[in-house]
Amino acid sequence: MTTVRELSYQTLEAVLKDGAYSNLKMNEVLQEHPLSPADRGLYTALVYGTLKRKLTLDFYLKPYVKTKIKGWVRRLLWMSLYQFVYMDKIPTHAIINEAVEIAKQRGGKQTGNTVNAILRQATTQPLRSIDSIKNKEEQLSIRYSLPTWIIRHWKTHFGLEKTEEIAAQMLLPAVQTVRVNRTKLTPDEAVAQLIEEGYRVQQDNDIAHCLIVEGTGVMQSQLFREGKISIQDKSSMFVAEMIDLQHGQRVLDCCSAPGGKSCHMAEILDGTGEILATDIHDHKIGLIQHNIDKLGLSGIQARQHDATAPYEGTFDRILVDAPCSGLGVLRHKPEIRYTMNQETVDQLVKIQLQILNNVAQNLKIGGELIYSTCTIEQMENENVIYTFLKAHPEFEFVTLQDPRTKEQVKTLQLLPQDFDADGFFITKIRRKDQ
Repeated sequence: MTTVRELSYQTLEAVLKDGAYSNLKMNEVLQEHPLSPADRGLYTALVYGTLKRKLTLDFYLKPYVKTKIKGWVRRLLWMSLYQFVYMDKIPTHAIINEAVEIAKQRGGKQTGNTVNAILRQATTQPLRSIDSIKNKEEQLSIRYSLPTWIIRHWKTHFGLEKTEEIAAQMLLPAVQTVRVNRTKLTPDEAVAQLIEEGYRVQQDNDIAHCLIVEGTGVMQSQLFREGKISIQDKSSMFVAEMIDLQHGQRVLDCCSAPGGKSCHMAEILDGTGEILATDIHDHKIGLIQHNIDKLGLSGIQARQHDATAPYEGTFDRILVDAPCSGLGVLRHKPEIRYTMNQETVDQLVKIQLQILNNVAQNLKIGGELIYSTCTIEQMENENVIYTFLKAHPEFEFVTLQDPRTKEQVKTLQLLPQDFDADGFFITKIRRKDQ
């Protein structure tokens, strides 16, 4: 039988070596292997913890690696060191023994001996101090396991103190929030049923249909299986809540997959309007349709379409939840911090503007468009929307209420520490009456 640590290590290999998405790969593994609640918790902690702390772990490991080692051995050592440094209740001998067994199975006895020697040194000698790093940006990079280019960007936009707050938040476990399917039940009914299933539940203060749920993965709940709730981060829920939908409206969600915001809007419209949910990737349309069917929604159609290519017809509301760097969702997808780079951000900015320039032609006079991203990169957010407005004087801002201050703002940048949620950017513009 495969152990939890073996499953964790295999998942790390899939993410760090083969480029799998951590959240999708973990869901796949958990569906294939029926683990106990305790083992599910350990598996999640090992995978997410090692991914989130990779640069820190490599800093701690470096003095004990005297010869060249293979990539898979280094990743095994990271996972083992993570348990020793950050998980108090696991005996050191258990950490070392399991790592050695995995090393032997994959690389033979000599590799097992190497892993054993390195871990025995690392777990018996003092780890070197991160405070010894003199350069502040490099020190923050190692302390919070973020590449220095991200630290520099955030420092420029938010200042050093807020940058450290953001970085620290990105290491915390993600809060489990769900959206109540208002076409099937009320928030009070959902709370009562989840409590009956053994979960601890709290209704959110800002979004009535958002519930904060504690307990074993809510995907196991009857309400989730019946399509009465959906898993969605609170920051993401703000998007559909702020689009000001009216019954009977025609809506375009041009970058829809996996369909969370489209389905949220369909729940608000409750079958009275029409939503076209498109995505460039044909294989993702089935995922959107699966969510539509599971939630029992009507008035919503999923279709493959490139958002930079012309659409037919006009819409009362358009949502551009643009492809972005994803640097606001590092708690859910920690590997992004290592795969994203400045060149990719620059390419994304071009695509974001292409999409806006294209779909804006399909917005009715007086219609409104929401532009949102799950990043906190200013180049992809304020820079994009102001660049668009400069080139399109026929559009103007529609102010939004900042849920933190209740003030009216043109652009809303949510940081992870604001609501213990993802970092998100939201802004809204209107095609002027002519």
